[in-house]
Amino acid sequence: MREFFLNYGLPFLVIGALGGGIIYLFCAQAMYSYLKNHYSDALPLQIQGYMMDGEAAGGFISGTWYAFRNGAWRRIESNTWRKFFFFTQGLGGFTGICCIALCASFIFWPSR
Repeated sequence: MREFFLNYGLPFLVIGALGGGIIYLFCAQAMYSYLKNHYSDALPLQIQGYMMDGEAAGGFISGTWYAFRNGAWRRIESNTWRKFFFFTQGLGGFTGICCIALCASFIFWPSR
């Protein structure tokens, strides 16, 4: 079982976490730009901190999750963008699960 996890499970989790994270960043940025241009009231209000740009600090990820949580995604009229929104949210969830499972695999790794 240990060899199976080392040969197949661990590489899957690493690729899922790193590769999925990179793809998720690009997809979330594209979705955030679309929402900002067409449905700007679906995004959270920008709180400007001192010398901080929320979008540069990854605020586009929390913006898309905000639109998902409050149901503003229902206003997207284009089926293509709606499917892309669900793909982006699913990819974010998959990446998060891979990261958690990867960390848990090292925490609960058997001592032998």
